[in-house]
Amino acid sequence: MTLLVAGWVAIDEIETPFAKVSGELGGSATCAALAAALFTDVRLLAAVGADFPNEHRRKFEGRRIDLAGLTVEPGVTSRWGGRYHFDMNSRDTVYTELGVNAGWSPRLPDGWDDSTSAFLAAGDPVLQRQLINALRAPRATMVDTIKFFIDGARDELDATFRAADFVSLNESEARELARTPSIARAARALLAGGPKGVIVKLGEYGAAFVSDEDYFVAAGYPLEEVVDPTGAGDAFAGGFMGYLDTVAAVTPAAIRQAIIYGSTVASFQVEGLGPSRLLALTRTEVDARYREFRALTHFEVGE
Repeated sequence: MTLLVAGWVAIDEIETPFAKVSGELGGSATCAALAAALFTDVRLLAAVGADFPNEHRRKFEGRRIDLAGLTVEPGVTSRWGGRYHFDMNSRDTVYTELGVNAGWSPRLPDGWDDSTSAFLAAGDPVLQRQLINALRAPRATMVDTIKFFIDGARDELDATFRAADFVSLNESEARELARTPSIARAARALLAGGPKGVIVKLGEYGAAFVSDEDYFVAAGYPLEEVVDPTGAGDAFAGGFMGYLDTVAAVTPAAIRQAIIYGSTVASFQVEGLGPSRLLALTRTEVDARYREFRALTHFEVGE
């Protein structure tokens, strides 16, 4: 089993009310790949510039991550700067520098078309769809998106959603796409557009999953301290797809388990600045918190 993860590897500058860091390893593909590698073998497809620090590349090494698709392109590495508000649920993007991703078109290295699953982080929906179509027989595919593509590439986004098995987006994006304030109604409307399942990310409050067979709401793990929410959604996706890549069959029960594993990994991601907590995380820690998650949400039916 092998999961393809495609997206950005970037350099971040992050400021919260309590801490600040610059020159940090970041990017959607970074967090997703590190999270997924806790469960399965990962193929990382991304581009960086010649200025990408060797120390950041070394952070991927020694893990279950194939770096043959991490290419160095002419130009500079993509950069992002964000500033969080006191409640840590909202943030301002200070700057986004596309760098090499402004004109890079991802192509699968030889032999990667047999990847058993794929997570395509937020990006150009045309390129996302091309990567899905380049895979021979994936068991499960998942795409994420952001407001930029919702506003500027709706038709292409709809076509990509139809090509994917799972779609993930946050609650404001779901409401905007479906033109309704109701999360449940928005998820149902998006499901009607073609994907087999829709995941609406609810930040610290968890996630909701909707398919033709199921409606499942997972609570957020009750953390007492959040250090940095950057990358939590991508860590969730990596944990979700990484676990799902290991199961014998993609059943409703397996999807529910994958959602809890995704939420579990995301809860670790926010405990450190950038991906620092993921870089130190072990599967043993993940499984222990997964069991805690089950205990927190379990209840018996009364007589």
